[in-house]
Amino acid sequence: MKRIGLLVVAVAMVAVAWPAAASPYPKPARTKPQGPAAVKFAKDFPALKDSEWGWRLGGFGGIRRGAPLHHVPVVFVHGNNVDAADWYPVRDDFRAAGWSDQELWGVSYGGFGGANGTALHTANPERDTEHADNGDDHSTYITEDDVNVSDLYAFITAVQRYTGSQKVMLVGHSLGVTLARETMRLHADVRRNVVAFVGIAGANHGTTFCPPGSEGNVVSCDEIAAGTPWLARLNAFGETYGPTKWMTVYDGTGAGDPAFVGPTYAQSPALKGADNRQFPYTYHNDLRLDPSIVAVYEAFLARHGTLP
Repeated sequence: MKRIGLLVVAVAMVAVAWPAAASPYPKPARTKPQGPAAVKFAKDFPALKDSEWGWRLGGFGGIRRGAPLHHVPVVFVHGNNVDAADWYPVRDDFRAAGWSDQELWGVSYGGFGGANGTALHTANPERDTEHADNGDDHSTYITEDDVNVSDLYAFITAVQRYTGSQKVMLVGHSLGVTLARETMRLHADVRRNVVAFVGIAGANHGTTFCPPGSEGNVVSCDEIAAGTPWLARLNAFGETYGPTKWMTVYDGTGAGDPAFVGPTYAQSPALKGADNRQFPYTYHNDLRLDPSIVAVYEAFLARHGTLP
């Protein structure tokens, strides 16, 4: 089980990227995912089209347009080769802490995902059932950052309009961290309205799975390999900045998360100026799903995003 989990995360992390024009490396062809992800939005939430594949963006969230808010809405951004179903246990933990579905949103920006988000210690039976019912073919489909920025931007602005809240909060995991940061970099209207940002196990300064020299071999490595122009540009813009409050969640030992092995990568997910929280010897997906860790970043968001 542990060996399988490490393999899955390896495949998931290597699949991250940005607009082709911005990359000096040749782009391997992307494979088309199996199909659209499940749609679990409120009935009156608008249908958004995936800009790359043309199908409806999947995900979850919402009660009804104009339903009351007690917290600034949160958008959960998944990692590579998975979908918003990865966040179901987190959504349920937030519900138990007093958040409503009008405040909890997830988007499936890459279609129907695989099992790369499986954790070692926290089960996700709702995702497993959903994927089985949708005919999961157990294949791996790799995506990248750049091609998904427009979809995340469209989703964030749709959530703002639907909830009536100009302010939002973002929680990203793995590829979702660099994707969300890039979306903020490119879109000032999002950037100035993000109250709080939580980055979980993000390849902010490189990843073990994309060593130098791997650029161009996998669609995401020319973005998130250490030393790429893509990462340099992202970090030069500012690893953190106001008015957003920032937190990162990561292993920190170089031994628990296979995406960040050894002293070279152990601190890669940390961001200068953030509240950087280390959870030693914790696996890549358990950093997102472990209930005790979820409680930490839920409290951070509640502190900054509870409405009067």
